[in-house]
Amino acid sequence: MKRVLVILAVLGLAVGGYWFLQNRERFFPKPVAKEVAPQRWQVSTAKAPEPLNATAPVALNATNASAEVNATAGTNATLQPAADEILRHDFVSDLSEYLVARYLPGGTKKNPAPQGRFDLNVKSVNMRYGIDFPGMNVDPVDTLGSRKAIFGHVLQEPVLEFLHAAYTPLFLDSLDAALSSTSHTLASGKSVPVTEEQRKEMLTMLAARLRAVGQTMGALARTDSIRPLVAKYLEDIENVSQAHLAFWNVQGENASLAARDEASTRIKTTIQTREISRQRLLQAIVTVASPQGMDASELIYLAQWMYRRGLEDPQRVRMTGRAGDLLVKVADAVEERSRQPRPEPDAQNATEEPRKAGE
Repeated sequence: MKRVLVILAVLGLAVGGYWFLQNRERFFPKPVAKEVAPQRWQVSTAKAPEPLNATAPVALNATNASAEVNATAGTNATLQPAADEILRHDFVSDLSEYLVARYLPGGTKKNPAPQGRFDLNVKSVNMRYGIDFPGMNVDPVDTLGSRKAIFGHVLQEPVLEFLHAAYTPLFLDSLDAALSSTSHTLASGKSVPVTEEQRKEMLTMLAARLRAVGQTMGALARTDSIRPLVAKYLEDIENVSQAHLAFWNVQGENASLAARDEASTRIKTTIQTREISRQRLLQAIVTVASPQGMDASELIYLAQWMYRRGLEDPQRVRMTGRAGDLLVKVADAVEERSRQPRPEPDAQNATEEPRKAGE
């Protein structure tokens, strides 16, 4: 009898276990799988937590430049380099190489003097980047259209702020890279690389020049009395041209001696008037800006450049001033970099053959 009871008990347990296995989801619901990353899953019966990091595009104000933050849960976000839609990274590299090439250390074949020299002015930079457009995403054939596109894009406050924030570190690194790969020729004909002392001298001189230009731009943009003086000076320049044209027209006619003398006198008068306007404009610039290291022709050229931007769009006058303020901040960053030791070159730069300045 006991044997029969044991057999019945075993059968009962077996049947009950089988029934339980078939109906266990009624008592213990199957956990829901939550996807947290491609090919990785976690099992949880609770509400899924918010992701720690996710791939997210970063809109950069009014530009089409973009940076992308890529990360998965449990990892740190990585900010990819951002590039402006018109001023590409190549523009920064080209500008850095151009500036380094303008630096002539002392005791070299091109500069025998003991002190270094910086052959750089606003006009030369504007001519380079306003004609050939290196590193810029514009049509180099359409000069006027490309300039219009560049100024219309860059002279907006969100774009200026982005360029300053994103490109200043790139500019500093590009300067050091250009200095590391540049050589100069001594009077003996020997080619030598830029020394650490020369690197510091170049960066210090560049910082001073950028600060002078930036401070002048800021002061001119905030001084309303400058623009009428520029307009008068440009008008007087045109009057001189017209006087010369009238003089040569008289020479080709059967004009009297009195008519020729009158045309000649007109040239002298317009030239004198132009020079008076120029001196008044220059004096006003020096008074409001107190520029350091900039000659008269460079100051006049810069004032005319800013005046033309205002003719295109009155709002751009203020934007040129903001650009000047940001240029002063760039100068501070360059000066700070001059106090730091030269960065160690990476493997690629270390294998590059140094190029001569100006090439």
